[in-house]
Amino acid sequence: MLKKITTPSNNICESVELILRGARKRRSLAYSNACEINSDAGIKANLSAVK
Repeated sequence: MLKKITTPSNNICESVELILRGARKRRSLAYSNACEINSDAGIKANLSAVK
């Protein structure tokens, strides 16, 4: 359940920030795993993380 926004200056509540932080962490982990798999296979690809 999302918390109610208490300050008008902040338009992102804490729980949404937590979800976004988790997505950022998963994206960076997926990027590092893909780089590791490609290096093991000898593939040099230009990977970029989508932000």
